Amino acid sequence: MTKLWRCLLVILFFGPLHGAASDLDRLTFITENYPPYNYLDEGELKGSSVRILEAMLHHSGASTEATDIQVLPWARGYDTTLLTPDTVLFSTTRTSAREDLFQWVGPLAAGRVVLLARKDSNISIANLEALQSGKFSMVVIGEDIGAQKLLEAGVSPARMHAAVNNESAMNMLVANRVSLWAYGEDVAHWLLRKHGHDPDHFETVYVLSEDPLYFAINGDTDPAVVERLQQILDDLRAQGAIPPIE
Repeated sequence: MTKLWRCLLVILFFGPLHGAASDLDRLTFITENYPPYNYLDEGELKGSSVRILEAMLHHSGASTEATDIQVLPWARGYDTTLLTPDTVLFSTTRTSAREDLFQWVGPLAAGRVVLLARKDSNISIANLEALQSGKFSMVVIGEDIGAQKLLEAGVSPARMHAAVNNESAMNMLVANRVSLWAYGEDVAHWLLRKHGHDPDHFETVYVLSEDPLYFAINGDTDPAVVERLQQILDDLRAQGAIPPIE
């Protein structure tokens, strides 16, 4: 039997699994602490988006595992993914402003980005004009969707205080050092509970966006690899092998 025929028999019996898997194994996956979607818990990466990615990698036969995922501060991960081919950032809110900056695979979950206030502050923001003209100070994270949405809404950067991470932002609101926190609603509530604060003592006073969460992939990455990731996600969702979008 010739070498060519042996190769053809391998493909017939086992399919193109190994070649396809190697395509995914060249990808670098980056995430941040953004619970309940992706977060570190005593050194272990957890969350619904992490479980989805693990299922996708297992389904493809890739050797990449959760322990290979890089956990970086959001701004650093965002900039790295913008500049580095074969890099994937999650969970990333897909918006019109970001649409052409990345390629996209998803959705992973519904997303709702809000302005959260302490209930005892009695803050009310009825519309965009009130948001733009108000004097309330706000805490944001660099390159985060909350900061981007405030800028798109015409809010002055002078009213925004940059926090190094989401826990720092939460603490600024809890300590009444700022009036509002611009962040993902589910994530904010999760963090408040984790750190012993009652989420019922806080309230959403304005919704900045309701856009879904995706894998954001560097724009110069091979589109065929991106299409394969999307197909795997679609197949798993059709099989009921991953959680539904909530």
